[in-house]
Amino acid sequence: MKLHTRTNPFLLMAGLYMVLGVLAATGKLTFELGLVEALPRLRWVTIHFVTIGGMTQTVFGVLPRFVAAVTDGSRSIHYRNRWLQWGALNAGYPLILIGMTAGSATTAGTGAGMVLVALVSLFVTLYRLRPASNRSGGVGRYFRTAPSFLVIGILAAFGMLFGIHGPGGYFGSLEAHVHANVWGFLGLVVAGVLLTVLPRLLDVPLRFPRLRVITYWGLTVGAMGLVAGPWLARHEFTIGGLAMYVLGTTALLVNVGGTYRLSERTWDSRFVLVLGAYLWLLFPVPWAPLVILFPDAVPAGAIETAAINGLVFGWMLQLAMAFLPVVAIAALQPSSEFIGAIPDATEEGSSPSWLQVGSVNTGMLFLWATAFPPVVDVASLLTLAGYFLITAAWAVFVVDLWGALVGRNVVPRHADESPSG
Repeated sequence: MKLHTRTNPFLLMAGLYMVLGVLAATGKLTFELGLVEALPRLRWVTIHFVTIGGMTQTVFGVLPRFVAAVTDGSRSIHYRNRWLQWGALNAGYPLILIGMTAGSATTAGTGAGMVLVALVSLFVTLYRLRPASNRSGGVGRYFRTAPSFLVIGILAAFGMLFGIHGPGGYFGSLEAHVHANVWGFLGLVVAGVLLTVLPRLLDVPLRFPRLRVITYWGLTVGAMGLVAGPWLARHEFTIGGLAMYVLGTTALLVNVGGTYRLSERTWDSRFVLVLGAYLWLLFPVPWAPLVILFPDAVPAGAIETAAINGLVFGWMLQLAMAFLPVVAIAALQPSSEFIGAIPDATEEGSSPSWLQVGSVNTGMLFLWATAFPPVVDVASLLTLAGYFLITAAWAVFVVDLWGALVGRNVVPRHADESPSG
């Protein structure tokens, strides 16, 4: 028997965790104001509300639909596996948070194990959707490769929890964990989504289709280097991986910009959010070799903190602002109509305001500024202002997201559809 609900349950959980993320960011503000004592691991909990809580829930919710849409469309989605994924992911994630805040490696490790079970089940779902013919134009490989990096990221997390490290030690495992989850897993998914959705949104063909292969291999090989380098303490792997990743990202942005110009559209807030997101993804690149090779000559710790903030609040949060409400509306349609519904969902949903665009990017500018010695005297004030601006934009986004999740009238689903597809 299939369960039928109006809204994709993964996206409902993504919306819930985005609300919790706003509350956690507000808690960070109260701490910066001196109104409360420091809360255990508040920064990392806030980050995980965005990563596993928001983005990973969304990826689990819609990735099979994207894979089905860009392949031959003849394979059916096994909904029993989808509910197993939802249950394991949402039982495991709270255990990770509890284990992090309580300092219990066993609790966090149990939660990570359950997330790994959900991920293996997702692999099975994606494998069953593999194309019988090549209609994906090369984009399907992005979606099928991406979860492999999340597996690596979870294994690196196990290493941190139980003291099992490579030559790079604890911090090598931490960097491998972040790089695998963000630059590998989410980076490939986002690239595949942009290359799939953008031509449909703009009603033009992809400007440079041959660049898709450069983007795929640049991101994939680059992410491998960024994971292996810190774990093995081999700087040449890290720097080489970074160079490959920049190559792949540049090819992606050339395609995004070229396709947008081909449409002759005027600039809109969603497009600027995407550009802003990739600005903060790439902003650490010039500093990375200095941090790796000359850590005593630069404020390495402050730069690494700012870089992680940029990946989460600058890159991921802006992409969520640009597309998550749209995806939530389109996901109310049957799987076969999902991607085709995205342009209409864009028209139906409210566009992000220019105030949000300015607020989140100015906030990130302030947070990055705190990494450099000339502003050390006002670093606390800049941190406070940065978190305030980001939290304000985040709160408006959460209102828009929940309006998309529960406030839209859509065509009823076909009788054989499940929201977890």
